[in-house]
Amino acid sequence: MQRFRPARRSAGFTLVEILVVVVIMAVLTTVAMLSMGLLGEDRGLETEGDRYADVVAAASEQAGLEGRDYGLWIGPDRYEVLTYVARRQRWETLPEDRLYEAHELPAGVAPQLEIEGRLVLLGRDKPDTPRVPQILLYASGDSSAYRLELIRDGSNATLVVEGHADGTLSVTPPGKTP
Repeated sequence: MQRFRPARRSAGFTLVEILVVVVIMAVLTTVAMLSMGLLGEDRGLETEGDRYADVVAAASEQAGLEGRDYGLWIGPDRYEVLTYVARRQRWETLPEDRLYEAHELPAGVAPQLEIEGRLVLLGRDKPDTPRVPQILLYASGDSSAYRLELIRDGSNATLVVEGHADGTLSVTPPGKTP
């Protein structure tokens, strides 16, 4: 006599389980792509603004500690910290200091500098001409008052850095109003 054996269920997934997994993956992929497209550019600007603020804060502190003036030279695609060397009576780069060396802005980001309500033309540096900083960081802790905007090309994403005469900075991330 043969016993009745129930049919073995195959060890696979049902069509409904596969569809649920596909839908979940599609939703997660869409969310990830939207967040990268919408927020990725802004995060890049915020990171650049944070780096700039850190460099300025460190240069201001070092100017006070050393008792000499520092300055920021801003070009159309980069910025750099300079120091005034009194015995040579000129602005010079800080050798062997990675924090203050020329920093290239990310591709597609352009600076716009305003001092005392006037836009400053940011020209390229010329090899024969010494660079003179547009923004001064005095040993006393004071600085030039200015407004620097980092603008991403092809979008309206703008990060605003305002330097105040007392040496403090205000950073307004993209999407916020100063």
